[in-house]
Amino acid sequence: MGVWGPGNFDSDTAADGLGELTDHLIAQIAAQFRDPTDDTPLEPDEWGGTMVPAWLEILAQTAEPARVGATFPSAAVLSEWRDRYLRVWDDYIDDLDPDDDYKSQRRAILTETFDRALTLAATREQDQHT
Repeated sequence: MGVWGPGNFDSDTAADGLGELTDHLIAQIAAQFRDPTDDTPLEPDEWGGTMVPAWLEILAQTAEPARVGATFPSAAVLSEWRDRYLRVWDDYIDDLDPDDDYKSQRRAILTETFDRALTLAATREQDQHT
């Protein structure tokens, strides 16, 4: 196995492990979107509705330094996830009777999380083509 620097992620072994970790996070997120006819897993009070943005944040923070081995969804996939997730959130959140401040602040954070991931995906895709 190769080592190219002193950092915690500067080896083939660490890159392989990082790939496994990011692949796992992507699979966890994708599983919540698996059934296109059932949005229940994405509702704000369901496991996926809570964990999708949390997993996406962890994934972006892990992959953002362009670490070798880290995988990341394409911008096209992220755009589909964002659109569906936010549609479900918008359609369902009022049923939970949230405070108006929470609702607007949470919506802004959700949008920011997906937008950050989309920007990262676009950057990674552009870097792969150069």
